[in-house]
Amino acid sequence: MWQSNLRFLRQRQNITQQELGSKLGIKGSRIRDYELGLAEPKLELLVGIVRYFNISLDELLTIDLTHPVKIANKNPAMEQQARILVISDDGQGGENIVHVPAKARAGYLTGFEDPGFIDQLPTYRLPGVRNGTYRSFEITGDSMLPLQPGTIVVGQYVESWRDIKNNHTYILVTKADGIVYKRVINRVKSKGQLVLLSDNPAYEPYVIPIEEISEAWSYYCHLSNAGAQQKSNLEQLLNAVEDLRSEVAELKK
Repeated sequence: MWQSNLRFLRQRQNITQQELGSKLGIKGSRIRDYELGLAEPKLELLVGIVRYFNISLDELLTIDLTHPVKIANKNPAMEQQARILVISDDGQGGENIVHVPAKARAGYLTGFEDPGFIDQLPTYRLPGVRNGTYRSFEITGDSMLPLQPGTIVVGQYVESWRDIKNNHTYILVTKADGIVYKRVINRVKSKGQLVLLSDNPAYEPYVIPIEEISEAWSYYCHLSNAGAQQKSNLEQLLNAVEDLRSEVAELKK
């Protein structure tokens, strides 16, 4: 498995066998032999490979990286540790948006790194959204009014906590509180924590340590049925007015 992983990682960075060999201090022909399974590298070289590609030795040797996954260079909770971000390949060189409905929220907390779990979730595409990794979550509760429960928030994957901007909204996958959608104040550099704020003033701000966060997704857009609800309410109002007109006409007669 690791041989195909090596080829995948090299091709992903768009470098030749000769170029990779030069960076590792060996001949390019050795890289070819490793990828073909004709030779086995020493442990020191394996360490050099995983350091160069910024992944762990366990990931190189035991995880099939040729499955639709992405190497996330930075984990918001572990700034120096790479992780595997499972994605959905659209078959055209891009990625589908994986949707996490309300009923799958609990399972996502432990299955977000499981390709089998991610494969079971619905996927879709949005026009114009091609670059980057996006995921959508159905929000619950009323802490972020005017967004109503059931609104679908689409977020873009955050590579590093350094990218989390003050007063912007994020979907956070947390170990203690589950999946939350909040406005964020970044205090990681000074205190190792984020301050989470609700747009609904009925909810108090609270603090969460960065090590409690498994994933962070920055707000990109949202999909809401509010328009349909407003249309329904308008139709009801128009029907009521029409009924009233009919009753007045009958009285005049």
